[in-house]
Amino acid sequence: MNSRWIVPSLAGLALAACASLPAGGGAGGLSAEVTRTAYGVPHIKADGFAGLGYGFGLASAEDNICEIADRMVTVSGERARFFGPGEKDANILSDIYHKAVNQSGQVEALLSGPASSPDTPSKDARDLVRGYVAGVNRYLRDTGAAGITDPRCSGAPWVRELSDTDFWRHMFVGQTIDSFIAPVAGASPPGSAGPLAFVAPDPREVDEGLGSNAYGIGREATKGGRGVLLGNPHYPWEGPNRFYRAHFIIPGKLNVVGVSYIGMPLIRMGHTQTLAWSNTVSTARRFGYFELSLDPSDPTRYLYEGAYEPMTRTSVSVEVKDSAPVTRTLFSSRYGPVVSTRTFPWTTSTAFALRTPRVGLRDVDQYMAVWSSRNVREMKAALGRYQSYRFNTTAVDAGGEALYGDLGMIPNVTPELVEACSVSDLAREQWRLNRTPVLDGSRAACNWRTDQDSTAPGVFGPAASPHLFRTDYVTQSNDSFWLTNPQRPLEGFSPIWGDERTQRSLRTRLGLDQVARRVTGVDGLEGRGFDLPSLQKVMLGNRHFGAELVRDDLVAACRMSGQPKLKPACETLAVWDLKVDLDSRGAHLFHLFAEGGGLKFRNRFDPTDPVRTPNTLDVADPAVLAALEAAVDRLGDLSIPLDARLGDVQVETRGEERIPIHGGAGPEGVFNVITVEDLEARKGWTSIAHGASWIFGVEFTDSGPISQGVLTYSQSTNSASDHSSDQTRLYSAKGWDDLRFTEAAVIAGAVSRRVVSE
Repeated sequence: MNSRWIVPSLAGLALAACASLPAGGGAGGLSAEVTRTAYGVPHIKADGFAGLGYGFGLASAEDNICEIADRMVTVSGERARFFGPGEKDANILSDIYHKAVNQSGQVEALLSGPASSPDTPSKDARDLVRGYVAGVNRYLRDTGAAGITDPRCSGAPWVRELSDTDFWRHMFVGQTIDSFIAPVAGASPPGSAGPLAFVAPDPREVDEGLGSNAYGIGREATKGGRGVLLGNPHYPWEGPNRFYRAHFIIPGKLNVVGVSYIGMPLIRMGHTQTLAWSNTVSTARRFGYFELSLDPSDPTRYLYEGAYEPMTRTSVSVEVKDSAPVTRTLFSSRYGPVVSTRTFPWTTSTAFALRTPRVGLRDVDQYMAVWSSRNVREMKAALGRYQSYRFNTTAVDAGGEALYGDLGMIPNVTPELVEACSVSDLAREQWRLNRTPVLDGSRAACNWRTDQDSTAPGVFGPAASPHLFRTDYVTQSNDSFWLTNPQRPLEGFSPIWGDERTQRSLRTRLGLDQVARRVTGVDGLEGRGFDLPSLQKVMLGNRHFGAELVRDDLVAACRMSGQPKLKPACETLAVWDLKVDLDSRGAHLFHLFAEGGGLKFRNRFDPTDPVRTPNTLDVADPAVLAALEAAVDRLGDLSIPLDARLGDVQVETRGEERIPIHGGAGPEGVFNVITVEDLEARKGWTSIAHGASWIFGVEFTDSGPISQGVLTYSQSTNSASDHSSDQTRLYSAKGWDDLRFTEAAVIAGAVSRRVVSE
């Protein structure tokens, strides 16, 4: 534990009342104090939200201007103009999609909506955005594109100042909308696809792989009788969805620390004085399709209530580098845009419209409402007021109550509606296999329902959403809501939210096992129950649950086989410590074995014993030893020793530096998820695709919250920055950084401080 922790009183925000504030700012002024502590973390103090945004915008531009500028190129529909068409015309499709959104005027309409609507940003939200945009622009004016030290965008013509509208457009389309771009922008009536003709992937195929873990530990399961939280999202190590550490302080009003996304002045996961929260990827389907019956004489007309009506047409033109402009016509129905994918082709008789609940511009006010919540009950109410979260929420408060909830906008589709409105075998199959609704678009009765408490048309209201309050614990590792707490399974919800009474992943099972062992004190750590140090040890204990279940049987079968080629593998696995630590020998061999299909269980899943089943290696299945043999052959072909240290063959490469990385594959039952790129001869895995990204723990005590965390890939994407790899090394060493929640702790750890204003 960090000896420099300074914790506040629960009586109020522990902010120094007499501390100096930025001069001349005022509640709406563009003025802030920006203090940097270790690892380049900015702590922003201001008199109001405009100042917070300003300080954050300036600091984040200093660290990540290329990502911010690149995102704005995307939002403005200019990727093809600056970077060319891209692979499979990806940049052209992206530009068409975003230009169409911009041409629609939807963002401007939402900004001018009635103040009483949750879709209309509040004054505080607009102030935060106005300040953020001004802070980014201040950096660009002071530095100039030519002065940027990041070689990826230094002097680039696509680096430009932003407008408030740019930012709101960025929020409107979201940072995870990429999976919908090609199906929408690439759709054309049969026989008229033109130069962009290709078969787009289905949106559900694109989003696979990401995930997260979270623990919300209530007062019954903590050493101090208050709440303890673990947040462990698994996100990409490169690109616009990277996290960025930050701390916001408005003396006497706000103190929140955690992470934003690069380019968003929002603490998305973190804690305040009395509330801590994190997010995990949800299993809910946040979209659906409507099956359109087309006019035999015109595939751009579809049947609705007994008559054919025309699709709406939108013409979009985009510039393409070193080529002629591309003009495309997009088609839309009353339900949403018409798409074309592998599964949902546009034929002469049928088309499919994609409908997604639109959170609009609610995100900023949604997060502000969370920041002001004093406990998990108030947080649930805040989430229900806007319904803009696109993730599961796991939270705890200082009083020791925990919350799980999937409280966003989910299509209000029940099994009864699907039964009445599925008109094709494809529709029935999609619901049965993928829980994706494909409903009859010709009947008004088949539209999504709206609950009395829904905050937007066609979505479930918050009262009908899966959620659970507990004083022992809630957990989440990307399976559905069902086994959030095995003592209180959540059941009876529409399958669109997720499945129930089905097999859980090995990672989910390990997460539950770790909690049970800690609560009963049988995990080898001191005492019973969680505090921050024990939480950290559990998080980075690096157990390999899949190997714990099968390793001994695998070794026995390996030895019994008598195959000389397998003998070194048998002995390597026999002495493996069943962990994915840097010094673990054999972990990489087991990973290739499991990846090759060797994890075959003999005993099936039992819904009455979901944490312990399935189990026992099916050594009679020939795929088991075949997978081990294939793993041995592959490592031999690549000249990688079977007994190599994991830290020697699993690294993140930064320049000439190879930073050893612990952790492993989630599907194999590793809690500390690390997903690697391709295996290279003699080197191993040399880069990380995604996995543990922002890891943080919070413990509420009688004296206030204490918290530590680490941003695994570091704060800056600029390879020339001192903070592009420092937290990556910290993660490698299983280190943690104090989040410095109090102003006194910030002052004690200050590396630099300046007042910025205009």
